[in-house]
Amino acid sequence: MDNILLVSVFGILALYFFSNMSVYKSLYKKIKEEKDLANAAKENRDKEITKYENRLKSAIETIQSTEESLTKARDEIQKLRQTNSELKRRNELLQERVDDLYSSVGMI
Repeated sequence: MDNILLVSVFGILALYFFSNMSVYKSLYKKIKEEKDLANAAKENRDKEITKYENRLKSAIETIQSTEESLTKARDEIQKLRQTNSELKRRNELLQERVDDLYSSVGMI
């Protein structure tokens, strides 16, 4: 009688153990699948971040080179404006000198 009771208790415990084991196995599989999906999503996100970082770096380099060329162009324009104003002033002075010479030739 004790043996039957002991065997029945062990049988119930074995059933409980095996039923819980299958539940834990299925939970483990689901968790593993979700972990794999999360890792795949993380890898995709990391790839996109890297791609956008590279695009941003190239855009920054382009902006910097454009800024440098604009600065050079601005400096050249300022020099040309200054040269142009100097030439206009010299032209005015020469025109005044020509007018003076014509007037002096006309008096002679």
